[in-house]
Amino acid sequence: MHIIYIEDDPANIALVERVVRMARDTLTTFLSAEEALLQIQPGDADLILTDIDFGQGMSGLELTQALRARGVDAPIIAITAYDLQEYVRWAEQVGNDDFIVKPVNVPDLINLLDAYRPAE
Repeated sequence: MHIIYIEDDPANIALVERVVRMARDTLTTFLSAEEALLQIQPGDADLILTDIDFGQGMSGLELTQALRARGVDAPIIAITAYDLQEYVRWAEQVGNDDFIVKPVNVPDLINLLDAYRPAE
């Protein structure tokens, strides 16, 4: 499975890289929503993980909305430190398929990836 992860925190990227390697999946990372929006096209990924808050610039929610408008239909999962129901609702409204709260533990991340793994 090819996964795209948009995240500006190196520690979070390292965790996802480790889990993806264990599962023998492939990973492409982007450090900002703007960079991801310039690169991601329909069919590029089986699963997209995105932070919501990048500190400045486009948010992960805005990115999801833009990717959906572009025709990207891969599942998009919001990963964020915000666990407010308001964020969950916003994430669903813009086209996220799921929402997971940081810090993400490894078993939960593995289960999440497996839940979205395409049938072979």
